[in-house]
Amino acid sequence: MLLSLLLTFIVALVTLFFMHPIARKIGLVDKPNYRKRHQGAIPLIGGISLFMGCLCFYLLEWNQMRLPALYLCSILTLLVIGILDDRFDISPFIRAGIQALLAILMIDMGNLYLDHLGQIIGPFQLTLGSIGLMITVFATIAIINAFNMIDGIDGLLGGLSSVAFCAIGVLLLLDNQQDLAYWSFALIVAILPYFMMNLSLFGAKYKVFMGDAGSTLIGFTIVWILLLSTQGKGHPMNPITALWIIAIPVIDMIAIIYRRLRKGKSPFRPDRLHVHHLMIRAGLNSRQALLVITFIAALCAGFGILGEIYYINEWIMFIAFIFLFFIYSYSIARAWKITRWIRRMKRRTKRLKQSNSK
Repeated sequence: MLLSLLLTFIVALVTLFFMHPIARKIGLVDKPNYRKRHQGAIPLIGGISLFMGCLCFYLLEWNQMRLPALYLCSILTLLVIGILDDRFDISPFIRAGIQALLAILMIDMGNLYLDHLGQIIGPFQLTLGSIGLMITVFATIAIINAFNMIDGIDGLLGGLSSVAFCAIGVLLLLDNQQDLAYWSFALIVAILPYFMMNLSLFGAKYKVFMGDAGSTLIGFTIVWILLLSTQGKGHPMNPITALWIIAIPVIDMIAIIYRRLRKGKSPFRPDRLHVHHLMIRAGLNSRQALLVITFIAALCAGFGILGEIYYINEWIMFIAFIFLFFIYSYSIARAWKITRWIRRMKRRTKRLKQSNSK
């Protein structure tokens, strides 16, 4: 297993260095604009690296994996569509249609779907029946796009996805489902090379972005592994725990779409109203925003884990999640007040330091 993890890391890393000049030649790059403030054209190859890392791990551990052929074909489809979208800008409706088709195949061929939501409204299991199939399709599209939308500053997608996979891996280990647990940790290993190069740890020359190919691949993989973990008999975690594990991307997406629709804008139209944009506007730099958001995501995932370990009632966990959502929405709606308060506190701290230094 350790050899598989090591080879996964090496394959993902080598893919990034190999694809870096190729991406520039074929125009698979992200160019700065009014929303994107980075310097120069950055290769969008994080998804290719992640796919190759996943492929390596699957080939090495094929007999231990669940539905390997279906999963690899699904993420290969997402990779190809994502690359085309990164290069040519495909309609969001076409992308959503393909994601829906993959969700239907996942349900039909893999028997992976939302059969129940646990005991989120009382001491009985909320079974969905046939409507669960439709909810699974919509949930798949939503979570895929939640991770796509949160990818707005360096390191954030890598950090949030790693938190999610780590939390899932811990819960699976506690349930002695080692095959799924090792896969979760392998996904972190596959993301790590991208994370390092995205944060310019190898120098600005080798900086890369994940691109839609990578963010959709991550979102679909999280849906896949959460369905394996929360549904069926003897599932290692409750459905509400899954929400806590991916709390930040999901809450941010719902809040943003609601604000866009309320203003009469398309929910697919990009803007600078995500939580990371607001933190930067408040005076934090991108690294500080990355650390704060990732830390909050880790706290949410940790709370979900504690809920499983200490058997906290699922309806209590659900109410707590709704409460968290309203706190987030309230804060975002009054972001200008919070921004002004943070800036005022920073100025006071700066003046205090200056007076102490005299």
